[in-house]
Amino acid sequence: MTVLSATHPSGRALFLGALAAACRPRKRLTVSQWADAHRVLTTEASSEAGPWRTARVPFAREPMECLSVESPVASVSLMKAAQITGTEIALNWIGYVMDHAPAPMLIVQPTLQVRERFVKQRLDPMLTRTPRLVSLFDAQAKRSALNSEEIKKYPGGLLILGGANSPASLSSMPVKYVVNDELDRFPWEVGEEGDPLELIRARQRTFPRRKELNISTPTVKGASRIEGLYLAGDQRRYHVPCPHCERLQALEWKNLRWTLDPATKEPTHVAYVCRHCGAEIEEHHK
Repeated sequence: MTVLSATHPSGRALFLGALAAACRPRKRLTVSQWADAHRVLTTEASSEAGPWRTARVPFAREPMECLSVESPVASVSLMKAAQITGTEIALNWIGYVMDHAPAPMLIVQPTLQVRERFVKQRLDPMLTRTPRLVSLFDAQAKRSALNSEEIKKYPGGLLILGGANSPASLSSMPVKYVVNDELDRFPWEVGEEGDPLELIRARQRTFPRRKELNISTPTVKGASRIEGLYLAGDQRRYHVPCPHCERLQALEWKNLRWTLDPATKEPTHVAYVCRHCGAEIEEHHK
């Protein structure tokens, strides 16, 4: 065995190299990079269980980039159709915050009953089956009495789970990050407390680098929370290329065409018509 002192040239080089490695800041990741590297989808949440792949849902990439710590964006609002990855974006962000950017975080569901289903069916499976989260969360959970359906404690932060119909779950503790899931199902008033969205935002005021994610399918035009937030933002829309002319377009319902069988009144042929070249985009092009 050979022992080198810190004053020996070789020993000094080894010591300085180890010190530099220990002091080197961890590489910053975006939410999508973290999810692609670590997130595992479960059978409870997806028909394609296994490693998360942003390439399968490319429209989810930009919202996740905006939720990353390096992005200056403070508010992301997704007005979307049902069952197209909105909650999965939120779960990826939750995992990212727990592992990569620890801070207090609040997740709000429309009611306490919906919160219970979210925890059991979506959150807990992610925490127990994503190895990166198991390694930092499970050991902490076993030691801490704070972990429950309402609070999940992890190194450097807390995940608080509330219901928009419960003022008690929306007040007191300050939080840096917020997810409002199915925002259009939130009540407009909660008892004498007022608008739950304002109660939620009041908890973030002490954090200059705060972020919020609002997710919902829209309900009544002109009386929709998510529509109002979408119109107040920069109104980005996801564009896809036509497989024939390759020009980009946002898909619109009016360009979906079909023919009906005269006898059964059932569709016999359905296609999307490109707004630029007029060619039909068939189901298999998806």
